[in-house]
Amino acid sequence: MKVYFTLLFTLLSAAAWCQKDSTVIDTAVRHATYERHSTMATISTGFVDAYRQNYTLPAGFEKGNTSGFDHINAKLEYGFYKNVSLAATFGYDAFVYNFKQDYTGNTGAFTRNRADVMRIFSGGVTAFYHLRKYIHVRHLDPVVGLGLSLNNIRHSNFPQGDSTVIKIDHTVSPYLKAGARYYISSKFSLFGDIGFDQQYLFSVGFSCRFFTKIHGI
Repeated sequence: MKVYFTLLFTLLSAAAWCQKDSTVIDTAVRHATYERHSTMATISTGFVDAYRQNYTLPAGFEKGNTSGFDHINAKLEYGFYKNVSLAATFGYDAFVYNFKQDYTGNTGAFTRNRADVMRIFSGGVTAFYHLRKYIHVRHLDPVVGLGLSLNNIRHSNFPQGDSTVIKIDHTVSPYLKAGARYYISSKFSLFGDIGFDQQYLFSVGFSCRFFTKIHGI
């Protein structure tokens, strides 16, 4: 819960700071889309979490509900070419698998409630191609992205055999998504994407653009 409120406070502060950025040459609201040599910070929430759905238990365990928050994503993106940008991507996912373990004791069969707290930290690099040459919609910046993410996955009580263990995995997952930003001001935009990255199917959030250097794009 503290992580969620901290992220929310950071987002609101960043949005307010972006609106006050005075580096833009013209003071009018430009509603531009992609700009070369600009930096964009994006934060979003992911939905349809693959890790929450693809959880199997061995014999002797019974599935329960899954509790926790939605996936949080962040990326810092720089437009280094007229249609191409590079981004460092980050993700955090934390939730609890609740399940029951079957036992047989002196008095007969019984069950014990257990919980596996799962935390996933992700970081990667993605290249985005901006499709403004092909899709002409005012204020819209459509993109496709291709990259890789390194994931650190930690289970607090992973079911194994007839017991549970702490388990830590490291995986590499591809990032292949299509998305778009819709600019509601020269710096602030709504964001959404859909595709595959082994963590979530789609996400929604917002972006802030700053440190813009206008070069007659």
